[in-house]
Amino acid sequence: MERFRLRMRQEMKRGQIIELHLFPNMPGRTPREADARVMGSSSSPETVQWLRQVSDPYLRQAEEPGPINGADFRPGVPPRWLKHADGMRLALAFGSARYLTKPAAREMFRHGLDELPAEVVLYWFTLCFYGYRQLAGRAALRTLFTYGQPEQEEGATAGGHRGKKPKDAGQRDLFSAEAGGAATNRTADEEKAPPKGGQRKVTNAPQ
Repeated sequence: MERFRLRMRQEMKRGQIIELHLFPNMPGRTPREADARVMGSSSSPETVQWLRQVSDPYLRQAEEPGPINGADFRPGVPPRWLKHADGMRLALAFGSARYLTKPAAREMFRHGLDELPAEVVLYWFTLCFYGYRQLAGRAALRTLFTYGQPEQEEGATAGGHRGKKPKDAGQRDLFSAEAGGAATNRTADEEKAPPKGGQRKVTNAPQ
């Protein structure tokens, strides 16, 4: 099975970097660094701190070399191999971290990620990291997590105006009236039209 590895390292120019790798399942040999796929990384101090906080519950139950607190996970500490389900969920955060620039959006995304049912994590992971609609999938996930509350408020507002008459109701009434008038005119014209013989029948008046 594929394996996820979370690592932090230090660079002279960029500073601290946190990155999540996905290693493919390669029976018969140990995967190499070149085989890994980077699922997401960041060197922005704010983003690094947020990703460490998001990673905390998954680091606490890491498989190898053992659990660790997110606050203690820093450069120089051995990388952690995560459970597969935890790695997929964490990858969703890494894939969208660069687009979450406001603290409120980050908090909403983290809450949505924690509440995401386990049975749909694989669906979102596949949509966000495989196929030709990866960017659209990540944008949809961010919309789901960070704009849920405004959408609910908008729906509630719409529900409060159910009694109002639709804007185009008058137009429908107008078209109905015109259609009714046209039907009346056609009926009157049909009554005046001569029979199929081409001439109107004339009744002789009594002498």
